[in-house]
Amino acid sequence: MCNAKISGICGEDFMEILYDTNYTTVISNSEKENKLKPSEEKKWKKFYTEEAKNIDFPKTTAFNLVREENKNRKDNIAICYGEKEICYGELFDKVDETIDTLKTKVNPGEIVSVASLNTPELIYLFYALGELHAISNMIDPRTSYNGILDYIKEADSDKLMLLNLFNDKLKTICADSNIKEIINVSLRDSANKLPFSQVLVSLLTDILTKLKYNDKNHYSFEEYMKIKGNVINDSYDFSYKENLPLTIVHTGGTTGIPKGVLLSHDGYNAMAWQYKYSGIDLQAKHRFMNMMPPFIAYGSDMFHMPFVMGMKVDLIPMFNPKKFDKLVYKYKPNHFAGVPNHLTKLGDSKKLQKEDMSYNITAAVGGDGISSQNHKKASDFLISRGAKNGVSPGYAMTEVNSVFSVCVKENFKYGSAGFPLPGATAGIFDESNNELDYNEIGQVCLESPTKMLGYYKNQKENDAVLQTHKDGKVWVHTGDYGYIDEDGFLWITDRIKNMIIRHDGFKIFPSKIEEIVNSHKAVENCKVVGIKDSDYPQGKKPKVHIKLKKEFVNQEKKVLEEISNMCKAELAEYAVPTDFKIREDFPLTPIGKINVIALVDEENENKNEKENGVSLRLIKK
Repeated sequence: MCNAKISGICGEDFMEILYDTNYTTVISNSEKENKLKPSEEKKWKKFYTEEAKNIDFPKTTAFNLVREENKNRKDNIAICYGEKEICYGELFDKVDETIDTLKTKVNPGEIVSVASLNTPELIYLFYALGELHAISNMIDPRTSYNGILDYIKEADSDKLMLLNLFNDKLKTICADSNIKEIINVSLRDSANKLPFSQVLVSLLTDILTKLKYNDKNHYSFEEYMKIKGNVINDSYDFSYKENLPLTIVHTGGTTGIPKGVLLSHDGYNAMAWQYKYSGIDLQAKHRFMNMMPPFIAYGSDMFHMPFVMGMKVDLIPMFNPKKFDKLVYKYKPNHFAGVPNHLTKLGDSKKLQKEDMSYNITAAVGGDGISSQNHKKASDFLISRGAKNGVSPGYAMTEVNSVFSVCVKENFKYGSAGFPLPGATAGIFDESNNELDYNEIGQVCLESPTKMLGYYKNQKENDAVLQTHKDGKVWVHTGDYGYIDEDGFLWITDRIKNMIIRHDGFKIFPSKIEEIVNSHKAVENCKVVGIKDSDYPQGKKPKVHIKLKKEFVNQEKKVLEEISNMCKAELAEYAVPTDFKIREDFPLTPIGKINVIALVDEENENKNEKENGVSLRLIKK
């Protein structure tokens, strides 16, 4: 692992030493013994309030924390969905009704699979299962039939809550799995008003479902809630227990095989409490726009945390990234959270050019890295329109219940991932789990009360990611390269899996190339992947996939020549890419991150078409 010393630099100003695997930092033994490491010194604590420094995390179930924090706010609006407003009192009643029904159907420890988008019914079920010490297995309903089947079988579920838009997958699901009951939820169930297209497709789906799959094992959510029997395990103690499992969410699989991550009530509550004491202005009655899907930790955290704060959550069931600006214009949220692709496109919005955005306090971005250029550009756009703050990037990972570090108010550096939330600790370690000093690059490891209980039925991966260090703490090994600077800010340089190793053993970090390419005025976004080096029997070389801004789409060759010259001028010779590809768009994951695996697969399927050493092939979506 590269332990390069990069003192005095930040953001895009990486020294070439980042690539020099032979570089060694010389520090005397006495210095090493007396100097505190970043995880010990925790310089980021200077950004905390006294309360944050002495944070005491709640010991209760997830739903009970929401109830306790809002017991005097029952008339406040909790959910706005399809023009219908649901107050906190009604939210409590709906969850209680769901609990009463599920008491007759679900055993403690049972795993119920849930394949749905954002709806109030999903929230009722999520919290009700948690109160009954059962576990929700959150599945992306857009997953292939075989993918859904694998998740269901792995969890040994016999109940499936499925959004009706995906009922075409019902045909053989009961025959191919242990599913005995399917509970359909519709986008229309709790909505007063939805776009006509959503209403129409939802109605047609219900009609076709009754014609094709109308049997005793298939219910609407409303029907299912009315069917009650005898209470199961009426002597069971449903009170709070430490490390009580709440849900299984699945990793994105952008750089590897998706894994089921088991998260706890404690982890969700700790995340909410970390935000409460983070220094971000989060108040009851603030409006929070949540368009992140519920089957990722980032999505479910972004309804649990606002509920704990007593906010009004605008629940977006079907999010179209191209209409993100229209959602901001419509809801005028005090807070919203998205991925870089969402935020970086705000500057091109005609809808928001003259918008007074003084209502906006937090525009959070996570789930993927954001370049310093895009960070500044999006921040300038917001602040110039009256927003209280610029973009607030952070570092998120499913294994720590999504968000771990954030930039808060004026405490930020363009391109950084912020500093750890209260109660969390970051450290940079080498291959032997020795902690490195400030500004030394190694693997980013995290210690937090939000960390997962473990990977579900995957002990091998569990042992690789959750490792006990010499300090006795269990650290999460992220698989990312990074460093902590002298102010306590975390910087992510690249994913270990994305690192490109040349035929001669030299290591190339894609993020450095991406910073340079993204700095060109014609580039909207880019992604660097390693491709086979046809000149050698082993090793890879970097290839740059580029999406241009609209006004430059007819200047491909000129732009690529300029970018190639920039790379030659700013990169070490062995890191200069010779393959570039202009494309109309990138393959994306369901939450809007660029899908690296899809790009690599694409490279394996297609032969390069070169012109003067530069590929000019235009790839459609």
